Amino acid sequence: MGDQKEKNRSQYDTTLKDLFEKPPQRLLQILIGRQALELLPVEFASTQKRLPDLVFLLEDDSIFHLELQSGSEGMDWRMLMYYSLIRQRYPSKILVQKVLFVGLNEWHPRSVIQEEHLSFRYDVIDIRSIDCKKLMDSPSLEENILAILCRIDNRKEVIQEILYRISELPIKARADALTKLVILSRLRRLETVVKTEAEEMSLTFNLMENDVFRPIIMKAQRDGRQEGRQEGRQEGRQEGRQEGEAALLTRQLQRRFGTVPDWASEKIAKADLSSLEEWSLRFVDARSLDDVFSDNV
Repeated sequence: MGDQKEKNRSQYDTTLKDLFEKPPQRLLQILIGRQALELLPVEFASTQKRLPDLVFLLEDDSIFHLELQSGSEGMDWRMLMYYSLIRQRYPSKILVQKVLFVGLNEWHPRSVIQEEHLSFRYDVIDIRSIDCKKLMDSPSLEENILAILCRIDNRKEVIQEILYRISELPIKARADALTKLVILSRLRRLETVVKTEAEEMSLTFNLMENDVFRPIIMKAQRDGRQEGRQEGRQEGRQEGRQEGEAALLTRQLQRRFGTVPDWASEKIAKADLSSLEEWSLRFVDARSLDDVFSDNV
């Protein structure tokens, strides 16, 4: 369990830093009220590697240090350490520090060290305090993707808009952006919603070619079959398994192609379990109902 949490956190950190590789000007304006000129490469030599998340040179020649935090562990001494190291590197510049919290649960850190001979504080901002519309209005797709972590009134509508913007990218860039969106969606438990909405855009996305979506789709299919089989065992009849598989396939076809015609519904109703399972697998890459039911596949 600990290894999986660490793996997830690594994915979140890598994805977020990739999205910040080009300064997110709209978000920086919200956080600090100024624009960035560039992202500074800052790494400090030590017996232990010291690498702050993001350090920007701002337009007023000051330095802005931003830490991205998805967990709830303490940050006080780490922020103080970074403050000291950055100030030594840039002694003539004003330094401002903030922590941007992107985690699922609420976090209320002290964000201060107060001792007899030491007083230090920094700001913590929960990204959910930011209206997603502010980042959706940005011309930067990276900031559009970050919007999924912000405060959202209509999740489905926002996700659809992000997916539409991703769909306009070249194939390789599209796959990369989609993967980033899926990873961040896990921080809001929206992974299934993103998958469902992306399935609606199946002519744009070949989901089975995406390393993130492939296991999700396969798991959904397995879960659907398992549900049908459990119903069958509970009722003591083979019909229960077939009904579960038929219901799953019908829902998939409705999401992909809209209303299922009578001929297809009749074919599903009369099919045996193995045929239903085969059609459910074909559905993932199918571009039409004929592709699902064709005998020539």
